[in-house]
Amino acid sequence: MNNRKEIAFAMYGFVLIILLDILFLLFAKKFIAIDKVLLYSCFFVVFMFCTWRLIMLKTFSLEVSEHILSIKYRHPLVPNHHPVLEVPLRKVIFLKVEKGIINYIMIISINTKRGMRSFYYRLGNLPEHQGDKFKKMSDLISYVKAEPEL
Repeated sequence: MNNRKEIAFAMYGFVLIILLDILFLLFAKKFIAIDKVLLYSCFFVVFMFCTWRLIMLKTFSLEVSEHILSIKYRHPLVPNHHPVLEVPLRKVIFLKVEKGIINYIMIISINTKRGMRSFYYRLGNLPEHQGDKFKKMSDLISYVKAEPEL
């Protein structure tokens, strides 16, 4: 499970906003009588916000194999996809996805030698059906943990 489509859509949206910002700057300099300090400061604020958001975008990938839960983050423009968490399924206590104010957040609690440890991952904006998929994945992990080993 991943959020690659949503991140690509957001990335193209921010690039489009930057292009529109540059076009507006060029248009406003020639045809609109606006104070140059105000014009450049508005351009700079919009440009820096979109650039910051582009830098902060990360694709999220959750992979569950027969025995291992793996979580990977990467920037959409970087080809490497390194795992940030790989843990045996038997150590996972629970996996929960919550909707925050803007983003979805996934909480994974695992059993360690020192007790329970929780990890929080920002999933970004997800369509409603993707949130349901994460819920089903949580139920599947709970089911796998409940199965007795032979």
